[in-house]
Amino acid sequence: MVNRLPWPKTIRAQLRLGFGAILLVSCVSSAIGYSSLQRLRTSSQASLDSAARVRELSLELQVNFLQARQAEKDYLREWRMASFRDNAQRYIVTNHAFLTAAQDNLASLETIPGDIAIGDELDLLAALFINYMSAFEATADRIADGGAGYELYQELHRTLRFLAEEVTLVENARIQRLLWELVANGQAFFNTGDLQYINDVKLGLGQLNEALASLETYDDTSPLNDLSQAYLANLNDLLLLNQQIRVNSIISANINQEINQLIESISGTTEAQAAQARQQLAQTARQTSLALLTTSIMALGLTVWASLWLGRRIIGPLTALAATAESIAQGNLDQSLKLTGADEFTTVAMAFNQMMAQLRQNLATLEQQVSDRTRALAAANQTLQGQTEALELALQQLQRSETEYRQLIENLHTGVVVHGADGRIEMGNQRAWDLLQLSPADIAEPSVPVNFVDEMGAPLPAENHPVHQVLSSQVPLQNVVLGIRSPARPDSSWVLVNAFPTFEETAGDRILSQVIVTFIDISDRKLAEEELRYQAMHDALTGLPNRVLFAQHLDHALQRIKRHPDRRFAVLFIDLDRFKVINDSLGHLVGDQLLIQVATILKRHVRTSDMVARLGGDEFVVLLEHMSEPREVIQVVERIQTDTRLPMHLAEHTVFTSASIGIAMGGENYATGEDILRDADNAMYWAKTQGKSRYAVFDPDMHQSAIRLFELETSLRQALEREQFSLYYQPIVCLGTGKLLGFEALVRWQHPEHGLIAPGEFLPIAKETGLMVPLSEWIFQTACRQMACWLRQFPTAKDLSVSVNVAADQLKDADFLEFLDQTLVQAGLKAIALKLEVTENLLLENVDKVLATLLKVQKRGIEISIDDFGTGYSSLSYLKQFPINTLKIDKSFVDDLGHDREDASIVKAIIQIAQSLKMNVVAEGVETEAQRQRLQQLGCDACQGYLVSRPLASEQATDFIQRPFPPSPPR
Repeated sequence: MVNRLPWPKTIRAQLRLGFGAILLVSCVSSAIGYSSLQRLRTSSQASLDSAARVRELSLELQVNFLQARQAEKDYLREWRMASFRDNAQRYIVTNHAFLTAAQDNLASLETIPGDIAIGDELDLLAALFINYMSAFEATADRIADGGAGYELYQELHRTLRFLAEEVTLVENARIQRLLWELVANGQAFFNTGDLQYINDVKLGLGQLNEALASLETYDDTSPLNDLSQAYLANLNDLLLLNQQIRVNSIISANINQEINQLIESISGTTEAQAAQARQQLAQTARQTSLALLTTSIMALGLTVWASLWLGRRIIGPLTALAATAESIAQGNLDQSLKLTGADEFTTVAMAFNQMMAQLRQNLATLEQQVSDRTRALAAANQTLQGQTEALELALQQLQRSETEYRQLIENLHTGVVVHGADGRIEMGNQRAWDLLQLSPADIAEPSVPVNFVDEMGAPLPAENHPVHQVLSSQVPLQNVVLGIRSPARPDSSWVLVNAFPTFEETAGDRILSQVIVTFIDISDRKLAEEELRYQAMHDALTGLPNRVLFAQHLDHALQRIKRHPDRRFAVLFIDLDRFKVINDSLGHLVGDQLLIQVATILKRHVRTSDMVARLGGDEFVVLLEHMSEPREVIQVVERIQTDTRLPMHLAEHTVFTSASIGIAMGGENYATGEDILRDADNAMYWAKTQGKSRYAVFDPDMHQSAIRLFELETSLRQALEREQFSLYYQPIVCLGTGKLLGFEALVRWQHPEHGLIAPGEFLPIAKETGLMVPLSEWIFQTACRQMACWLRQFPTAKDLSVSVNVAADQLKDADFLEFLDQTLVQAGLKAIALKLEVTENLLLENVDKVLATLLKVQKRGIEISIDDFGTGYSSLSYLKQFPINTLKIDKSFVDDLGHDREDASIVKAIIQIAQSLKMNVVAEGVETEAQRQRLQQLGCDACQGYLVSRPLASEQATDFIQRPFPPSPPR
């Protein structure tokens, strides 16, 4: 029996106590170092966060202030421009918004905690912001109080232009040169702001005054002297305003420089304090590392000492024990341990010696009987037990993996089907059965009854099903879009299919074992794609195909006719007449309803094999398939035109319109669909030139006309500059006395290659290209100058007047009235000698604005006539509302006046309407004496036409004034 030792004397107790002391020392030193480092890190991080926030707000403040400065620069850059009035308030608001944002940044900087010493800079910044806002507001107020620089410049320009165009000075070459030098120097100063040009302007004014004084006809009290003085005063105002704005700009720039310096100072201070915090953190980290290193060295020393001390207590007895055990292992069973002391090794030695004694007693008996067999059975049993446990563990893992695999597959949103090598379904999830619309009975079938279709809707053969493709090719199938059709659903559901094979290694060979097919439902995506495709191919308003879809069908028709030349087709290009008038006068709602109604009419007159499309605006196209003869196409066209002429009741309005239609017969001679559309468009344009509500079949001459039209459009842009236009004057005479009442000014174009071009050919081009206003202004100026010349040349013809047609674009111009006043002043013509002619349709375009303009025209003493009366759509109420002085009967009613009773009735009605409204009547296109006498009988006041005279050049018109037209013979 071995005695048990007290616990403090045991090696276990001594090991625990020694290593516990080492661990305690290490923990205490680590805790002290960690606590110090954590406190410093928290303090330093707060300083760094404050510094980062200061830098961020400083940067935002600087960006906002730069944006405010940019708005200020834009404001000061445009104060002399025409766009300044529209943009000034926007620049001021933008400047104020960014300054407010900068002040918000400044307020946020003041609230940042910490010890960053930037309080003085922030206070100074706030004061500078207030000074900057005051400087900018003073600049803006000065510009507003002094009047916009552009208005001052305009006043200078008008004064100088009046001086330049004064008739009495035109013949003096020196004065002309001085005036234009003033214009150039004034324009140069306004564009550059260079004060050198102002000195040149003042010097030029002095020279101009000297030149004016040297004239024999010069008078100190002359308006010319006042004009030059007014010019100088306006120039000084503009210069003073420019100088004050420059001073304020310099003040703003200085404030801006100080603000930038303060912001840079704040950033520098913040960066310095952040660097100091990082330096302190690094220093403390070094000190902490040194303390930890010292602690580690102490702990290592204790560990080494404990190891040496314990080694002496443990290694000696262990060495003796090992030597004895080795000796026993070599068969020397007589060995015993000889240890002294009071520890576990002594106890072990005593027990070991007792065990060896007992072992020696039993060894002889047991060794021979059971040693070999026991060892063999133990080894076999251990091997069998290990194999059994391994098999059980593998089976459990396999069952668990299969359960997890099935749960994963079942919970997938993607449909998954696993096929065997023979194509039969081995397993799948519920999502797959739902997508494939299969029942349990269907799954058990050798061939799965799934009706796949491709993206074009064609059924997919069984051999092309995804699983069969992979079985035959043994390569994956990726991202194939297929439809699934079922009798239970009218439409197909769409899936994205991926299929891939799996293989097994058998005797070194790869054998396909399974095919895994996945299905992702993309029905919603396909539906969205179809909707987008429909929107891209159809007109949103009418639901008709658009140009893209129509072009595709047209190209298909061209390809088809090349294979089957007998299957001809036709293209109709349809444009609604008067649509712009209806849309502008009655509103876009009525215009849209009209387009929808016309689309319905067109669809009603075509077959299901044909196509109706809207190109845009009021343009429609129709593709008529299988049209062998033009007469078949014309029958369809005539039915369409008949229905479009019928009244349409839209939004409480009764609307009348018609259609101009161009026809192009498709054939093998066309290369592209765009060529056919071009020819149909040319035919439609040709039909419009012949009058409204007509149709025309394309022929090659129309293409040449289109080319000529393009050439004319190009030449028209240069005609004004090259002075290719001229005015002709057609006399207007009194029917009873033959007295000359005036002329109508008619423009002609003398083209260098095509000769004299009539206005009916080039005026529509001018309107489309935006040249109508400058051309009309030239007509007004030329006609007024010529009439003023005639009135000076023939004092007895003081009642003569000139009539000028007003273009719709010119009447809508905001500067039209000012232009009229300037033209009359420059020409030296009284307003009573000018008459304006407008069309009925022009009166219906924006009625309120046109009425207001015409009333102002009439107040100036200018009379207003309605040209081509009876061809438009005005009503009696409009005639009473507008300030009209004269009605001009259109030539179409005068032509058959002696033969057509209906035309005679219309003319009589027009004359009676005019008389009841106290208006004069002028008949246009009078060519025979019979027409003249009939008009006189009906009470017409005056006439113009070839019976009186063709349109005359200015020289010929001068001769006509001197020889009166003979009066009407007595009835």
